[in-house]
Amino acid sequence: MNKILCPIDFSDSSLNAIEFAVEIGKKFRSTVTLVHIFTEHEFNEIVGEASIGRSFKELLGMATTKLKKLADQINADYKSEGLLNCEYHIALGELTDRITDMITEEQYDLIVMGTTGISRVRGVFVGSNTEDIIEKAKVPVLCVPEDAIYQGFNKVVYASDFMKEDKMAIQEVISFATLFDARISVLHINLRDDEEHYNNFIEELKSFIQYGKINFVNKRFKNDIGLAIEEFMQDEKSDLLVVYRKQRGFLDSMFHKSLTKTLSYSTDKPFLVLKLENNNID
Repeated sequence: MNKILCPIDFSDSSLNAIEFAVEIGKKFRSTVTLVHIFTEHEFNEIVGEASIGRSFKELLGMATTKLKKLADQINADYKSEGLLNCEYHIALGELTDRITDMITEEQYDLIVMGTTGISRVRGVFVGSNTEDIIEKAKVPVLCVPEDAIYQGFNKVVYASDFMKEDKMAIQEVISFATLFDARISVLHINLRDDEEHYNNFIEELKSFIQYGKINFVNKRFKNDIGLAIEEFMQDEKSDLLVVYRKQRGFLDSMFHKSLTKTLSYSTDKPFLVLKLENNNID
């Protein structure tokens, strides 16, 4: 995980996500890039009253100075603690398109972005930007709620419906958890009451997983899967929920639509969506 991209708009939510990006960057000795992508209307809102009577070029300079100051402060505070570097980039355009272009062109490994959660009424992410980036980006996305407080990643929950892709995904979770010395709970979303399938899958997983701090939990979820997962995370005092996005339509599948509801119950736990589209899984 050499390069981390952190989109910011200077809102409290996006600024909060920076801390998570930096802490991950310290562990992996990564470069964190702060990127601010905006439309001209959004740009004027950000610089506020200072924009009155100024040219767009002047306003761009003001925003660049603001972003550079933030990056310089991060470098001053955290490079001595393991962060390789904090860079910054500012551009005009549509957020999702520019982010996906940057991922391809600059080969970023992770996106860390703030989110205000999920609408209880609509059951989707508040703000289409988060939803679009999860759908279109080809790298993992860490969504950080505005009220999340970084206290380390000591306990990680991976929510699984035990498809074959979970084998590779769990290895990715282990790679992440190892640097934080985290305990992993692989939480089986049991929708079929298939104990034989569960037991066979667990035995197969145990045959190739080489990580001591991992346990497997089988729970039957009959009604609200999102609420049940949130209750499990609260009971276990977990710090991070991880799911695997298998294909397009992630937010429309029954399994993942239920999982995303978790963010409507929890406003203080980050949510990591893994992407393994380019891996061949036997």
